[in-house]
Amino acid sequence: MIEKNFSIPGKAGQLAIRTKAPDGAAKGTVVLVQGANISGQLGYDLQVPGHADYSFMDALVARGYATLTFSIRGYYLSTLEGHPHDVQTEQAIEDLDTVLSWLEEQGVMRPHLLGWSWGGRITGRFVEANPHRIDRLVLLDPALGGGQKIAFTERDDYWQNSYDYFYNRLEPEFTHEDVRISVATQASEKELNAPNGIRVENEKGSIPVDPSRITRPTLLIYGHAAGAQNYMQGAAPRGEFIEMIDNHDKALVIVEGGGDYAHIQNPRTKVFGIVADYLGWGG
Repeated sequence: MIEKNFSIPGKAGQLAIRTKAPDGAAKGTVVLVQGANISGQLGYDLQVPGHADYSFMDALVARGYATLTFSIRGYYLSTLEGHPHDVQTEQAIEDLDTVLSWLEEQGVMRPHLLGWSWGGRITGRFVEANPHRIDRLVLLDPALGGGQKIAFTERDDYWQNSYDYFYNRLEPEFTHEDVRISVATQASEKELNAPNGIRVENEKGSIPVDPSRITRPTLLIYGHAAGAQNYMQGAAPRGEFIEMIDNHDKALVIVEGGGDYAHIQNPRTKVFGIVADYLGWGG
């Protein structure tokens, strides 16, 4: 496996990127877009002492795919020129555009795109306007937008990824104790501050992903307990959303035994396999 960590210029600072790829030729490239609190580097390349199977990136590489994830401006090692409250979906879409443009310059055209939680909103809205730039789309426990407005009374510049928050957020019935400790430790020590722009956006009312404008093959995949949080309530129920996607190559999968973090919880290997299999449907 070949791993690289580097930065590229973004529209409001430097964007931190991580790539992992097979030693030989890859059968495709997957770009993985982060959620609201932690970077793609932590969310998709989780390393847990004593456990070797928690990295989504490693799992995809083992199945022959090259992978890339990055941190949106102001997250992890990506810098921010501006106010944290301004880091909202539009700005995240700009960062995704920058990353895909960089990939195109490297000769990688039309990668697969995967978005988790807020990343589902980011990738979905990007694909509405740019279907020609990606191959297949995966929406993993997506917070699709357009649902209930959520009050943001604190007005802090940054969300605090505290140890207690993540330890308690990862449901013990779905999550190995070592993982709860590891994620809470890594988030609080390496990624304590996350821009609160998404909470400003959710308070004023977010623009939802419009499934009728998505024309690429799409997999919608959830942990069975996902959706309990207010921010997960989108403008349309899951079944209606998948039916409205303007492509016959689509699937809705509910995976038992996980919540909004299913890909780092007990059913993770099932999630990895389902996603990899769906990407392979394209040939």
